[in-house]
Amino acid sequence: MTLKKYLAIMTFATLVCWSAWFAVLNMIDVSDTGLLGYALFYVSLFLALTGTFAVVGFFIRLVLLKQELVFQKVVIAFRQAIFFALLIDGLLLLAARNLLTWYNVMFLVIGLTIAEFFMISRQPRYRA
Repeated sequence: MTLKKYLAIMTFATLVCWSAWFAVLNMIDVSDTGLLGYALFYVSLFLALTGTFAVVGFFIRLVLLKQELVFQKVVIAFRQAIFFALLIDGLLLLAARNLLTWYNVMFLVIGLTIAEFFMISRQPRYRA
């Protein structure tokens, strides 16, 4: 897949996910919904954030890090987008359950940091 095709598909999918999230916001009554309504909210937000962060992160890496290969930038930006979207979704979920405390935030950040370090250590090194 070419880079242009990847960016076009990712941008389109991200717009669809944002549309789905706004539809969930407007059509689901939070006082009346069950588990499905909350799942739709968090999943659609996670996918929308992942797509947004992946595209934005790729362009930031493209401008700032010129020594990396293009496919490396895509993979790293997508992985970090997933972790950042998990962080935001996790924070919102903790806030909704009245569990948003500094130590829970710290555990979440440490867990995602460990996951990122694990992914970095398992990743093969490519040379430009």
